[in-house]
Amino acid sequence: MKFSADRKSLSEVLAQVQGICGKKTNLAITSDVLIKVSGSEVIITANDLETVFQGRYEAEIESDGIIAINAKKLYEIIREYPDAQVPLNEIENRWVEIGKDNIQYHIVSSDYENFPETPLIEDIPFVEIDSAAFKKMVEVSAMIAGSADEKRTYVLGALFEKITDETGERLRMVSTDSRRLNSFDASYEGELVLPDENVIIPKKGLSELGRFLDREGSVNIGIKDDHLIVQKQNETLMIKLLEGDYPDYRRVLNTDQMTQIEMSRSMLLMVMKRMSILSSEDYKSVMFNFNENELVVTITNPEIGESKEKITMGYGGEAFESAFNPRYFIDALNSINSDTVILNVKGAKHPCIIKGLDDDQLVCAIMAMSV
Repeated sequence: MKFSADRKSLSEVLAQVQGICGKKTNLAITSDVLIKVSGSEVIITANDLETVFQGRYEAEIESDGIIAINAKKLYEIIREYPDAQVPLNEIENRWVEIGKDNIQYHIVSSDYENFPETPLIEDIPFVEIDSAAFKKMVEVSAMIAGSADEKRTYVLGALFEKITDETGERLRMVSTDSRRLNSFDASYEGELVLPDENVIIPKKGLSELGRFLDREGSVNIGIKDDHLIVQKQNETLMIKLLEGDYPDYRRVLNTDQMTQIEMSRSMLLMVMKRMSILSSEDYKSVMFNFNENELVVTITNPEIGESKEKITMGYGGEAFESAFNPRYFIDALNSINSDTVILNVKGAKHPCIIKGLDDDQLVCAIMAMSV
């Protein structure tokens, strides 16, 4: 195998797969990338047994071949290589020569036959979705992560489903850790085929998918053989789905009999940021006191001090007090694009449902805390 490729392009691809190759698995070779040279293209594959990346790129090829080589070291070498074109040449006994003339590296490769098998992409009914919208969907879902020892499937993964109502069909992704919940909708084009069982995408895979997606153009997505497949131009990302049940999230987002309050998103965001200054690992809660046309927000931390702010707003329901985590409000408000947000509240033990005034894509539910 011998070829040369554009250093900048190759470096960007290898940077993109570092998250996949950096995960610990029971196979050491998953820290490698598989490089296959065939015809007029180079095929680069990364596989951590759950998430698979594969890209096809043009290169100046002298001979075909295939190698598996450490992704981190290859990326560091190519990133620092001074020339615009970088040559790679497999010499003998799995040694790979990188560079030429005054700059040369000799790196030992692995036995490529031990590299995990890549799922076949055949006869997949793809649908098309705006890449920016899908990226936002993935990001707001991946931000809600469980603890390192989490075992619950519905916390480890996000629900992916098709919604059909009077407005038409759209895709929805739901993510929760039982303390908060995000639901994001996006329109699509095509006929989406989903299995009968729940489609639950692991959040570790969503993190890689967020890096894979661009903010321009569109991507194709499909479900086949317990994998989510996402394609853009010459690159594909495949994520192995989780098995399990997902709880009925709709009752959490039901705003019937709740009181709506319109507030400035930026104002509420700044209040939450100021409140969070006094929060700590042991004292995370902020008290919301809802009174007629007034919201009083307080935080008390015996280790640091206390703070109180009064906000004038249009509330005409019964007075009540509830505790929430300000960090969850900050995450939600940072994800909403509208200048004005709607808070749906009901009582001390009920969640606060937040959405943008003119944005139905994202709905955030923040559960009340016990104090």
